[in-house]
Amino acid sequence: MADIVTLVMESREKTGKGENGRLRRSGFVPCIIYGPEIPENIKGKVNMREIERILAGRWESTRLNVKLPDGREELCLIREAQRHPLTDMPLHIDFLHLVRGRKITVNIPVEITGRDASQGIKDGGVLENVHELEVETLPMSIPDVITVDVSSLNIGDAIHVKDLALPENVTALADPDEVVAIVVTSRGVEDAEPEAEETSAADVEVVAKGKAAKEGDEEEDKK
Repeated sequence: MADIVTLVMESREKTGKGENGRLRRSGFVPCIIYGPEIPENIKGKVNMREIERILAGRWESTRLNVKLPDGREELCLIREAQRHPLTDMPLHIDFLHLVRGRKITVNIPVEITGRDASQGIKDGGVLENVHELEVETLPMSIPDVITVDVSSLNIGDAIHVKDLALPENVTALADPDEVVAIVVTSRGVEDAEPEAEETSAADVEVVAKGKAAKEGDEEEDKK
């Protein structure tokens, strides 16, 4: 389980497209904090470099200790990170306030291990897997990643949601029969379709003679 990351949130009085642009140019990202025990969204700004550092990692499952402008500290999770479509620069951050003891749903990254030991991959198979899994868990039980070991997979073998050994207090919300990882046949190792048998010259001659004989019979019938 990852450590809790501390982040300072400063006050933000003005809002709007122009003001948000000014904030970004000065090295900040506009943000809000909301949650079941937050009666009114708290608006603020956070340091651009600090947010980029968090977003470069597994931010979906990273718990944050956010220091608010009024001095309070709240446990939060990044629920949404809006980015510029071309530069990938953070544009706006939504923080979800976490309440200890109250379960939440969160997408946890899936980490694959055992690729080198998989006989199916060694035989030329291709591994297909999901990249994240939605779970229900308590704030203090959020796992950093969900590890899936594929070392035992042969071509055609799969690991389903019901096969996962999830940490305590973590429940997968997907269908138990949903495939998490599978080794499929690569096009390069698929059995080639049997080629059509080559027709020899002798076969052509026999066919031609047969056709000629049939036509001759038809001519005789007409006479």
